[in-house]
Amino acid sequence: MRGTFVSLGIAVAFVLAISFAFLVYVLLTSSGPDYWAGEIAEFERRDISNPPPKGSIVFVGARDVRQWATLTEDMAPLAVLNRGFGGAYLEHLTYFTARIIKPYEPRGIVVVAGDEDLADVRGKTPEDVLESFRIFMSALRAHGVTAPVIFVSIRPSPMREARWFGAKRANGLIEEFAMTRDDIIYLDVASLMFTSEEEMRRELFRWDGLSLSVEGYHLLTSRLRPLLLRRFQPEEIQ
Repeated sequence: MRGTFVSLGIAVAFVLAISFAFLVYVLLTSSGPDYWAGEIAEFERRDISNPPPKGSIVFVGARDVRQWATLTEDMAPLAVLNRGFGGAYLEHLTYFTARIIKPYEPRGIVVVAGDEDLADVRGKTPEDVLESFRIFMSALRAHGVTAPVIFVSIRPSPMREARWFGAKRANGLIEEFAMTRDDIIYLDVASLMFTSEEEMRRELFRWDGLSLSVEGYHLLTSRLRPLLLRRFQPEEIQ
């Protein structure tokens, strides 16, 4: 009987080790830009069958943009284009700039990213995130994209609460960087996701503790839409 339990324990340990190794493999491979090539190709297929208009405001980023099902309605009457994909890092946005931003000749670019960078298993720092954003901006300009960029602050989430200190630091670095440029606007949303007692507002998140809820998107809309209207639309329709 004892031998049976030992054998069972070894088998369970082996399965757990294999599962952990597979999880690490998935996390490492998904941190490379080519992991998302299929989603980018799907954007291009859609563009062929239904070409989007030039001069829209292009939204890029990961989960928060990709899952924003009501983006078009929320930003009306502004013309917007959703190009959120996978669990995109800032470096992935840089890698795919020529395919998901440049072709649309955008009048503005909204970046909702950085959270996934900090969750990377390789341990990226706030300084790494700032550098990735600097490189992204350089890539945009190198590709001839002159549109202003609105960087939405990296937000907290219950699942990644332990990473909030780093995210807050990254936000501060990016805000300081934006203040040195006339083509970047830093938009704070993160601070509004806490109560006056500094508790995270749980109603802003879905059951998974990571994705934004309907209320979360309402908050994001309430901060972004007025800014975009002031910047890109005449006064009579604001």
